[in-house]
Order: sequence, then C-alpha cells, then structure tokens
Amino acid sequence: MSLLLLIDGYNLSQPIAPARNPDPRWLEQNRNVLLRDLTTFLSESIRAQTCVVFDAANPPRDRPHQYAHQQIDVRFAVGYPSADDLLEELIRAHHSPKRLMVVSSDHRIQIAASRRGARHFDSEPWIDALTDGNVRLAVPTPVDPGGSDPGGSDLGGSDPGRPGQGGSGQGGHPSSADPTGSNGDQQRLERPRSRDEKPRVEDSEEVSQWMREFGFDPD
Repeated sequence: MSLLLLIDGYNLSQPIAPARNPDPRWLEQNRNVLLRDLTTFLSESIRAQTCVVFDAANPPRDRPHQYAHQQIDVRFAVGYPSADDLLEELIRAHHSPKRLMVVSSDHRIQIAASRRGARHFDSEPWIDALTDGNVRLAVPTPVDPGGSDPGGSDLGGSDPGRPGQGGSGQGGHPSSADPTGSNGDQQRLERPRSRDEKPRVEDSEEVSQWMREFGFDPD
C-alpha cells in the first residue's frame, strides 16, 4: 500500500539524554512515547500507510531492524550513514509522491521531498496539530471501513484556523431559519407577487375614497 506519511522519527521526538545517570533505555523510551502518540491520534487506515524512520543508534535488541507497531512501519537506518539516507531512498522510491507527506524539519529531507513533488511539514507544528486532532496529510484522509477515526484531517500547509463555509460572517449566507439581519432587526420574508396578482388594500376608508373617485356610492 502506498505511503501517506513518512516521519523522521528522532527529528520529531527530539530526544535529549538526561544530564545525570541516564537510564540505559532512555532512547527506547523516547521512541515508545512517539509511537504511542502516533497510535493514539492516527486512525487505523493511516497507520497502515505510515513509516517512521529512526537512526541506527541503539536499535532494540529484541526486534528486527524493521517491524510493525500497531500497523505503523518502523525502520532503523542500519547499514545507512544516517536516517536521512534511508528517508531519501524511500522518497525516491515512492511511486506517487504527490500523495506523500514527509514530516521533518531537516532541510535536506525537505529538499528531497520537494524535488519529487511530495509535501513536507516541520516536525513541531505537525505533532502539535496531531495532538489537537488534525492530521496533516498531502491528500484527504482515507475512511476506515468501520468508520472509526480518532481525529479529523487537514491537507498539509493549510491554515487550521481558516473560516468554515456557508455560515453567517464567514462568507456564506444567513440561514433561512433565522430571518435576522446583522443588526438584529427582524426582516420581512415576503412572497414575490406575480404579474397578474392585484394589489390588496386593507384600509376600508381608503376603499371608500377610491369608490367615490370613480362615481360609486360606497354606502
């Protein structure tokens, strides 16, 4: 299945070693936190089309260099100078790069994505949007067969604060169920009069006046 998300793992998680007596597994713990967040906020269908690449430093000893975590493809750049080299290889190999969102703040990776027509997004704002329920993708979110989706989606590069459509004050029109104008005054919703329809006069005194005008005795 074609990738929708390619994530520069350590660039996104920004691991920092503890200053004193670090836990030997601190880097693994950092990876687990990132994978937990991705599992929580990405729908099943998107996880199945997501790949996270980590540097080869301290890969898990009890797992192969590539494995699936809750359907997410997790890879360690074993045999590559750095994770960047593996990321670039995956970008080059993608058969429909316009569908791909590359999540990394590394300029080298962003340039590689742009050259192939893929979208890219800086790591920090991408993860902030994700935890707010907005999945930044290059294409609309696939719908899970069961209809479950832990968060909404948004196309990459768009403004999450953009106004909605069709609402009053947002470029749309006021609802017909609410006949109030912008100043709060009640508006009259009148039926248009047809060409053959005669005007109606409600005032009886005005009717009498018109009858006298034409020589009729209203009495």
